[in-house]
Order: sequence, then structure tokens, then C-alpha cells
Amino acid sequence: MNLTFEGFLKGYCRELSGQQSLSFRKLVERATTVAPRVAEPLFLLALAQGKAEYVLGLSEGSWMEEDYRGVLSLYSQAGNMASLCAKSELPNRYANVWRAYRGVKEKPAANRRVNALMRKRTLKALEESGVTRYGLCRALHLNKGNVYAYLAGNDSKVSRETARRIMKYAEERSAQEGAGRPVRVAG
Repeated sequence: MNLTFEGFLKGYCRELSGQQSLSFRKLVERATTVAPRVAEPLFLLALAQGKAEYVLGLSEGSWMEEDYRGVLSLYSQAGNMASLCAKSELPNRYANVWRAYRGVKEKPAANRRVNALMRKRTLKALEESGVTRYGLCRALHLNKGNVYAYLAGNDSKVSRETARRIMKYAEERSAQEGAGRPVRVAG
């Protein structure tokens, strides 16, 4: 996924404002009335699109104006969005928008790291239980190619939820085997 900060901001503004339009006039109206949480991503979007002065004018006389002036001043010093979001003087509400973006952008890599940890436990449990990879795929109704690739080390082939299901199944079968109960694998 190649999510840009501007693309994230557009989606976030739509979500927080409850409307599909990205009209700055409409977003400022929503921020000053029923959707105040859209104020921060709205101004960051305006900065990203070079429309900060326009949005500042739209917010004149509202509770957002002073904040917007301060952030615009910081942006002038920083020179770019990443530097602005790294500034310690940036109000936390704006920094939280950047952190939300980083969380969404880095989620696939985090999922791969978690899948790798679960894969290690799964392989150990499969070995202890005697369940074959084929039997595992049949029992859980999973695509053999994806499961085999995942168990061979490609941590992006299955979702975190599927990796968890595989691990849980393997550990349950391993526990049954260890308790002296026979393991019945469909197949």
C-alpha cells in the first residue's frame, strides 16, 4: 500500500466530517458546528494542498483561527509537512493526526512481524502434534499455496487473523497429543 499523508488526510476528513465532499468551505462549516474533530486534519490537508491561507480566511472569527495561525507559523519555519509534524511545539491534536497516519501506513509491516512470531510457534506445535500442513489446510479450509508459503517464511501470504487461527489450531492439536488423546485430522 502506497498511502500518502495527503491521501490519508482526505479520507480522515471525510470520515470525521461525515460527508464525502472535500470542499474546504463545507469542512470548515462542519468543524465549527457539528464535527470539531475535523479541524486539525482539515488544516493539515489545506497545508498539504497549498490552501492554508484560504482555510485560515474561512475560519476567521472562529475558535480555530488562532490555532491555525500558530500551525501556519510553525509550518513556515519547518518548510515541509514531515518536519512540521516532528516539531515538539506542534499542538498534540495535530501530532495525533500524524501518528494516526503512521499507524495506518505501518500496519502491514507490523502484521508481518507478528505473523513471523506466530509462525515460529505454529511450526513448533505442528511438529509436536504430528499434524501435516495438508491436514491443517483441510481442517481450516485454507488455501494450501498461501499456507505453505507462510509456513516456509513468507509472512505476507496470510492475514494476522488467519495466522492466529493456524497457530491456535496447531497448539490445540499439540496439547491434545501431549495429553495422550489421539488427534483426528480430517483428510
